[in-house]
Amino acid sequence: MSNTVSFGIAGIWRRGHALAVFALLLSGCGLQPGAKLDASDMKFAALYGEYLQRSGTLRPDSSSPGVALSGAELDSLFARNGLDRKTFDAKLRSYSKNPQLWGDVLAQVRKNLRRQP
Repeated sequence: MSNTVSFGIAGIWRRGHALAVFALLLSGCGLQPGAKLDASDMKFAALYGEYLQRSGTLRPDSSSPGVALSGAELDSLFARNGLDRKTFDAKLRSYSKNPQLWGDVLAQVRKNLRRQP
């Protein structure tokens, strides 16, 4: 009976050890950096963050749905961030096909907004 118990404990130890190694490998995969954002992704993130701020979307205390920006305000926003509407629309289509990249862009938007006063 003693041998059975020792083999059982050794088996548990080996399985536990293997599970710990496997968990470390999986956590390492989660630490891999996401897709590298290119210059147009960074411009998109800057534009999107500024749009959220200026439209009032970020005000959690407000019960209003936000403020629609005028065409001139949107044109100014695009120009200030170095994007045109065609590129913006193309980026949106590419993000819809690549959720990981979209998540990385949103993370960059959050970083940009945290830096704002």
